Amino acid sequence: MYLTAALISQVHASPLLESSGESEDFLGTTEDPSDAAVLNLEPLALFIWNIAKEQQKEQLCNYFLMCNGSASSLEIYKMDLPQIRKRDKCFQGNFQKKKCLSKIIKRFQEYKKYLLFVRQWIKHDSRQVDAMLSSTKILVDLLPLESHIRERIAQQDKSNGAAFNQDQSSKRDWDKQVAIHVILKNFVLYMESTVRVVRYIKFIPTTVSL
Repeated sequence: MYLTAALISQVHASPLLESSGESEDFLGTTEDPSDAAVLNLEPLALFIWNIAKEQQKEQLCNYFLMCNGSASSLEIYKMDLPQIRKRDKCFQGNFQKKKCLSKIIKRFQEYKKYLLFVRQWIKHDSRQVDAMLSSTKILVDLLPLESHIRERIAQQDKSNGAAFNQDQSSKRDWDKQVAIHVILKNFVLYMESTVRVVRYIKFIPTTVSL
């Protein structure tokens, strides 16, 4: 927890790169934030995004020897990983706070088994992955969503992380490292969308009904 807090301060003002995907549809605003003390989740989300991005780059360089950041030869490998879609009501024009935050929390739960796999099999120091996992839990706990909705999401979560890990563990080291690359790449994109959501909800006036 203390490590996370210290590292977050380093990325408090970090800019988020422009997204080329659906996340660019998020609404921006110049209004003064309402209840910023409670909803100031952006530095934490940026911190997680930065770790995922750096871990992706480091793995490409250390294992695949692609230190220039180009991973075109790995683009053929696909996995069906969670992302925030327009149907999740997180985008401009159809934003619904409860549904959006519910989907974000559910997607985080789905990602947990993949991130645990990354921590187990990544070749370089896994402490940054530990920081990413612990920070993700903190972010989920701080998202402003009612407890009864959280409980319902937890009951619906039927992901079998042990089965996934066992299936991947039997594969060649190359295949495991490719899976790690794909997971980190997709998690970076997921965190881009999450940063934009927490940046948006921080500016929603308290008088607006969602």
